[in-house]
Amino acid sequence: MSAAAAKRRKVTVKNILDKKARKEPIVAIGVYDSPMAAISDEIGFDMLINGNAGPMSLLGHQTPITVRFEEQLILTQAVSRVTKYGMVVGHMPYMTYHFSTEDAIRNATRLIAEGGADAVKCEGNKHTAKTVAEIVQAGIPVMGHMGMQASRKLEQSGFGFKGRTAGEAAKIVEDTRAFVEAGAFAVIIEYVPQEITQYLAKTLPIPVISVGGGASPDGMYLISGDAVGYSAFPRPKHEGSFVDVRPMIQQGLRQYKDEVLSKKYPYEEFVQHMTPQEHDKFLEIVGKTAA
Repeated sequence: MSAAAAKRRKVTVKNILDKKARKEPIVAIGVYDSPMAAISDEIGFDMLINGNAGPMSLLGHQTPITVRFEEQLILTQAVSRVTKYGMVVGHMPYMTYHFSTEDAIRNATRLIAEGGADAVKCEGNKHTAKTVAEIVQAGIPVMGHMGMQASRKLEQSGFGFKGRTAGEAAKIVEDTRAFVEAGAFAVIIEYVPQEITQYLAKTLPIPVISVGGGASPDGMYLISGDAVGYSAFPRPKHEGSFVDVRPMIQQGLRQYKDEVLSKKYPYEEFVQHMTPQEHDKFLEIVGKTAA
């Protein structure tokens, strides 16, 4: 183990806030399964966020509105079981913190106690902030999510860019400030003009982490599947990509299929055989059984 790896410690809320104070960018990644989480944690991301894109890309949901809490919980568990250092953030699915304060705290607690998350993520507005405050007061760290909010697409008239007009931008700022007052320790800002992202990062005391919202001095967030081309859905236009593993996967699977059909696979060097003596005994036994 290298000296740098030996010094690594579990990322905490204090670490995240300290990074903003030091003007050191936070690098967050969206992960939804154990293999990707293990790789991401080894690389050293500050935050491993299990957002609502997980059940969509891995489980085939066309919209996060149909995602069940248990599905989100299982994916959070998959991430937390292999994560040693990064802060694991579990997303609170659609309508899991809206019916009552008791319901909100119970579900948030389950993501922490059962899911292994270090914090939960909530979308919303100034009205939802009241419930967020209750979750925070219960001792559970909350990360906000503003701008384009997938699980609020009905209210927002669908997916898409938010905050193009001055009035809409001002509302995003108002809602975000409400989350800060409620006790959120950080906020993701998604798919908005960079001017909103930078204004919030400059004026708020907590980190504002951008995903498709232009550059933020506080940090960036990107879904791992979009970064490497591994998803059941087209890659969003507002997010970058760094490699496309889909052709590599297609090549490997196609070769496997072709070699099975051509009887090249399995390879003889990997095939296990009985000794001739044991094989003879086996044939004798099954021969007597058949008779």
